[in-house]
Amino acid sequence: MSDHWTARAHRFDGAASHLKHFDGWLNLFGQALGEEPRDVVDLGTGTGACALLCATLGHRVTAVDGASGMLDYARAQAKERGLDIRFIGKTMDEANLPSACADIVTIRNVLWTLEQPEEALRFAYRLLRPEGRILLSDGVWRSSPNTSAEEFGAELPFINGLTEDNARAMLERAGFSDGTAWQHLLPDDLYGTMYDPGSQEMIRFFVLTAERRA
Repeated sequence: MSDHWTARAHRFDGAASHLKHFDGWLNLFGQALGEEPRDVVDLGTGTGACALLCATLGHRVTAVDGASGMLDYARAQAKERGLDIRFIGKTMDEANLPSACADIVTIRNVLWTLEQPEEALRFAYRLLRPEGRILLSDGVWRSSPNTSAEEFGAELPFINGLTEDNARAMLERAGFSDGTAWQHLLPDDLYGTMYDPGSQEMIRFFVLTAERRA
């Protein structure tokens, strides 16, 4: 999976929604996470979407990703914007992050790429301090039969993406409170149409925050 995203990294530079709609995302993050500087861990940072936004808001950010090519773009964006972000070029399992090290954990467009997405949420729970908060975003990217499973070479339970209901159910099982939705602060056509050939259906995405229950 890391090799797959490294090979695709160049396609995200200048095209990703967090760059095209930076102000909209920044407003959402400000409202969803608050303005007081906090310790943030961004899991699966990719080209740095959540990390850049959180650092711009003044949070202290650690960004983790096993795809070196994606991190190259994230580092370049951080340098260009004058942002101090700690990047870790390892998977979340390999990053050796201590328990209770964060007030906020962000996970954006990552769960659909994982064989055990619920374990990632339990991992986020472990990283959070009492009453810490997770910000989770993802969506349904395709709806028609496709060869993605063969391409990734793994059994992914959400190979075509996941719904808000899927996410809420997993958050609850991982120990989080009921989620609060924030996607209404972004345009409905944020990501355009689904990745199915010829599709006219808009990608259905969500942005949720939830609190770590004691």
